[in-house]
Amino acid sequence: MVFPAGGGETGELIRNFDWSKTPLGPLSGWPQSLKTVTNMLLLSPVPIVLLWGEDGIMIYNDAYSGFAGSRHPQLLGSKVREGWAEIADFNDNVMKVGLAGGTLAYENQQLTLFRRGKPEPVWMNLDYSPVVDESGRPRGVIAIVVETTQEVLGQQKLRQSEQRFRALTEATSDIVYRMSPHWTEIRQLDGRGFLTDVASPSTAWQEEYLLPEDRPVLQQVIDEAVRSKSVFQHEHRVRRTDGTIGWIFSRAVPILDDQGEIVEWFGAASDVTERRRNEEYLRLVVHELNHRVKNNLAMTQAIAAQTFRNVTDLKEAQARFSGRMVALGQANDLLTGERWVGASLLGAIRQAIHPHCPEEHRCETGGQDVKLSPKTALALTLAAHELATNALKYGAWSDETGKVVVSCSTYKDSDGNERIRIEWRESGGPPVLPPQRRGFGSTLIERGLTREMGGEVKMDFQPDGLVCIVDAPESPYAKG
Repeated sequence: MVFPAGGGETGELIRNFDWSKTPLGPLSGWPQSLKTVTNMLLLSPVPIVLLWGEDGIMIYNDAYSGFAGSRHPQLLGSKVREGWAEIADFNDNVMKVGLAGGTLAYENQQLTLFRRGKPEPVWMNLDYSPVVDESGRPRGVIAIVVETTQEVLGQQKLRQSEQRFRALTEATSDIVYRMSPHWTEIRQLDGRGFLTDVASPSTAWQEEYLLPEDRPVLQQVIDEAVRSKSVFQHEHRVRRTDGTIGWIFSRAVPILDDQGEIVEWFGAASDVTERRRNEEYLRLVVHELNHRVKNNLAMTQAIAAQTFRNVTDLKEAQARFSGRMVALGQANDLLTGERWVGASLLGAIRQAIHPHCPEEHRCETGGQDVKLSPKTALALTLAAHELATNALKYGAWSDETGKVVVSCSTYKDSDGNERIRIEWRESGGPPVLPPQRRGFGSTLIERGLTREMGGEVKMDFQPDGLVCIVDAPESPYAKG
């Protein structure tokens, strides 16, 4: 019977090899134990090498020849310490342990081998067992060699990728999350202190983070992304870690398997709460601006209609109209500085009358200050402008000695309601007579302030000078 039987290419090499030049001698003289092990390893699809005798003469199969690379077939029949000279110390220990009847096992053992003419790191799972002869004495060592280089390198790359990914996620301020294929389960969430972290899978993420009224719309976006296997993105409200409501812009990409099926979603979300607040504020500002522009246009139309009604002196009417437009512009300047959230009572009065006052000591304003609504501030500014214009033309400022004192105060009425009182008092000017007819200036002062401030306006033309008193409920703005 032919020995060895079969064994592929390596079996043929063994049959034709001149074993007489090795310590094993010709094939015909091999002990049965050696022949049995050789036949066994040649039939195995796993890389196996037999190291026989004290020198560890190498006999192996086709699978091992592939592992040996360019060292095959020179390794066949060689002494293991010489065949793999670069790891002689390692194999010396293998032979000592195996011939003493011991076993060895290594998982992902790294060795540097010269398999293709240059050193390369190789990782292997190695299992060594002794082989006994007919007398029961260990005569050799059989080694099962499974190379794991690709798996180890793949794991190293994976770990490196994970480290880089972790570094990237730690460097960003974005919220990072993972979702199951149909978004029924959140698998991980690093909320960056904005959202509550999720370390283990949870199916209650919608109840935890979303408002009930927002869920249907979000679910529609999710369903479409799952259906089309496309990028998910949506901006929506969330419950933050502190219990308040914030906004995030969320974007996730599907991870597909080899069959194109979604196995997971990976996503990131940015905190856009401040941006949403700014946009909302901008919308309010634009709305308020439109409202103010319409009010100013209406007021301009009313001033123009009243100023030029029954005009006999066009030039004088134009001057009056120009002055009133300047006052309106100054009031808008004041409100612009306050961002149209209201203006100071004393500030509005001072800004309106300062340009008309002949000398600083002839104009006094003081008392308790309060905030006015934008609409009331405009009306008060125009009224103060009319009073100042009249004082300059006919009243206290029309001569060299007259003086205007404006005082503001707050008090409580009999019902305990807060009220404000503004007193315009002229003195030291020429004698004053009540006007024979009510002009637009008087109408603007009395009716405008009454309507806008919801109070009463009294104009008393005393001989020593005009006294105008405004008594109205205090506006809801805080005291200055």
